[in-house]
Amino acid sequence: MKPRDEVIRITASMTVACAAGAAILGAVYVATDRYQRAAQLADERGAIVELLGLGPGAEVTEVRQSLDPGVAGQPATRAVIYEARPLGDHGAPRRFAFSLDGVPVPVAGAAGARAQRAPEPLGHLFVARQGGREAGFVVEGMAQGYKNPIRFLVALTPAFEIAGVRVVEHQEDPGLGAEVATRGFEDQFVGRTADDVARLDVTRDPMPEDWHAALLQLERTPPPAWRAAHAALLERERGRPIYAVTGATISSRALTGGVRATIDHFRRRWALIQPQLEGGS
Repeated sequence: MKPRDEVIRITASMTVACAAGAAILGAVYVATDRYQRAAQLADERGAIVELLGLGPGAEVTEVRQSLDPGVAGQPATRAVIYEARPLGDHGAPRRFAFSLDGVPVPVAGAAGARAQRAPEPLGHLFVARQGGREAGFVVEGMAQGYKNPIRFLVALTPAFEIAGVRVVEHQEDPGLGAEVATRGFEDQFVGRTADDVARLDVTRDPMPEDWHAALLQLERTPPPAWRAAHAALLERERGRPIYAVTGATISSRALTGGVRATIDHFRRRWALIQPQLEGGS
């Protein structure tokens, strides 16, 4: 066989092998991506049901948020775009938008700058309804930890009282900052009102033993029953700061500050979002 023919043969073989490999990798990626999305959806719904104590038949609406950066040099065009649909529904979402100061803007106008700069994802939130009534909210938040961002969920009752906090992603040090992702730290927020959280601070004082023992019970006790059983302790701790994880004050303050900011932002935006969701239901 001539050298030229050999080169052609080798080139053709490598091309076929690469194409086959790319096809296999593509198929694996698609299958894996679908599995990951399905698993994430199941985890999200499970967390929402657990945090809010939802019963059978509960309806959950997912609202995705993104920041349209607007036309370069014209900051007044910036807007937050909302896309709402039932959790797990892959149909077209209801879309609406508001400027940064809360003025309704046309979605088409808000999205018009996408050709220049892509919108920035701002996380998502979930609105739960049970028996035709609002049953609570779960809002995604982000805070800068000691090393990397900490992503978490905050569950709120319709009265904006904290029903639970769950850290869902972090890279804090095991045995130190990673302890903010344990129930013993997260559950300190349960039962606090939005006004309590607005004044909330972190202390390095040791956690009282009776409060620590009560928090350990919350993991295996439904929140309503837990609140009733520990009403006096809950009332006492509402006026006290969050007890930092030993050796991880930065992570403790980061999550506490993130919860505070997330609730404050959601309360202000909910007044805008609620009429849009009810008008589309």
